[in-house]
Amino acid sequence: MSEPSRRIARRSLAAGTALAATAIIVTRGARPAAAEPAKSTWEVVTGTKKLRLGAAISEPFAFKDLDGSDKPGAVKAGNSVWRGVSVNCAKELADALGAELEVVETTYGNAVIGLQTDKFDLIFALDGTVKRAVAVDFVPQPLFMYGTAILAHSGADIATWQAINDKKLKIGVPVGTTMESETTRRAPAVELTRFQNINEMIAAFQAGRVEAISGSLTGMTLASGRMPNTIVAMPNPPALFPATAAIRQEIDPRWRNFLTTSFGYLAYSGFVQKALDQAYAFRGVDITKVQPVVIR
Repeated sequence: MSEPSRRIARRSLAAGTALAATAIIVTRGARPAAAEPAKSTWEVVTGTKKLRLGAAISEPFAFKDLDGSDKPGAVKAGNSVWRGVSVNCAKELADALGAELEVVETTYGNAVIGLQTDKFDLIFALDGTVKRAVAVDFVPQPLFMYGTAILAHSGADIATWQAINDKKLKIGVPVGTTMESETTRRAPAVELTRFQNINEMIAAFQAGRVEAISGSLTGMTLASGRMPNTIVAMPNPPALFPATAAIRQEIDPRWRNFLTTSFGYLAYSGFVQKALDQAYAFRGVDITKVQPVVIR
């Protein structure tokens, strides 16, 4: 190769190398930036100053006051007045954070997906089961311990699960709840009718479509106080569960830690018992005849 040819080849190689280097730089510069990590619940709540409570209609945990009265225990959220332990506890949490409380109506059957899809930030009284623990987290400190109870007409034998099973009672249960799974497990011979919420279930009982209904001891006691000639029992052997709250699974521990500490205070200071008493009193139940909640 002649010397002029060699010089041309060297210039071509240098130009090619420069172009390749430029291409690498351009390619690297064109790489999309990594997506910013999503903010944790703690960061969103403290940043937006809004706390979203998932509320499944279930007395005495959460229910609407359709008259919008200002009797003790009322919590105003948006255009509605709410009552119950869950709503009062959530309002106390929101006030401590300087946040506005927003109540998002849901059902227990949709609670897990509601948390996962960021519809709300917590939901009370959703029992921590093995299957649910795969999908969501639970505050380890309970507000109180509650029992699965049966409400029936006076004279019915509901003292034990065996008696209930032998009678093959027609029992109404709220879908997606521990009451549904526990009644199925402890009395497999009964005929279950499933309802989306407690009010529909109570209406079915009053209409005679079911012979009994299953719910929390607190809720069934409240319902019985409004319906003459009914009895409530927590069948033996008793099924006791912690009443706590479900939250999203997150790496940031601050939301979970805040709720754990707060729940301990709300439970042992008497705040929870007072909220329960107010819910009972609002429905005309004599709270002096109601067993206090069990806190362990």
